[in-house]
Amino acid sequence: MQLLAAMQANATDETASLWNKLDHELRSHMDAEERLVLPAFGHVDRNEARALLRQHGRLRELLFELGVAVDLHCLRYERSHELVNLLLLHAGREEKLMYCWADQHVAPNIIRELRDRIAAR
Repeated sequence: MQLLAAMQANATDETASLWNKLDHELRSHMDAEERLVLPAFGHVDRNEARALLRQHGRLRELLFELGVAVDLHCLRYERSHELVNLLLLHAGREEKLMYCWADQHVAPNIIRELRDRIAAR
């Protein structure tokens, strides 16, 4: 991942640029899921939909905290791994439950758009 490499190299301008891109893409992706998929999924598995929304909340908190650290040029490479690990766990949970269901119940163009956003990261 370019962002992690920039952080490890202490390339602050490149880190800031890549961070801003990642932050925007992740927030946009979560917003799209919350608008297009999670409401319908919540009718099928309310508890899991709520858990995914809570994870989105935690991801947003972490994006904010780490974004401030990027702005102050004090984001530690090691601290970024908390975000990476949470993203991996979250993506696995979504894929296993929500996207498995969505593949059968949500319009293919919406699923394709969301999956394309994930692949672009």
